[in-house]
Amino acid sequence: MFDQLLLGSVITLVSLVGAAMVWWVLNEVLLWMEPWLRRPPNPAKSFVVIFMVVLSTMTMMTMGVWLWAIVFAGMSVFSSMEEAVYYSLVAYTTLGLGDVVVPHDQRLLGGMTGANGFLMFGLMTAMLTDTLRHVRRVQHNLRD
Repeated sequence: MFDQLLLGSVITLVSLVGAAMVWWVLNEVLLWMEPWLRRPPNPAKSFVVIFMVVLSTMTMMTMGVWLWAIVFAGMSVFSSMEEAVYYSLVAYTTLGLGDVVVPHDQRLLGGMTGANGFLMFGLMTAMLTDTLRHVRRVQHNLRD
């Protein structure tokens, strides 16, 4: 039991660190783009920023799902990599279809996968909100 909790915690931490790095890169790119964002017209620029944020959130989600799938495959929990990726995606998004399940002795890792995904969705929502707020303030020449 404790080994599963420890492994799940390490995977979640690695996933969150990876997401923080993606967010940091996005912020650095937006700081570099700030002079361009300040010039009119603003609507097309907002589209570019939204596209960048969506691409960043998809990267964060994909990294997390693949991280869990690789761990499950490495532990031989599933018979194929496709099954490991499918389960990881379903659990990570907290969809939980139930058509593919982890063995009884590994079920804590399944719950940790869902908890990791739940945390990441919160982080992605915060990232989206913060980024769009920042860009709006930059476009209107307001201070943060």
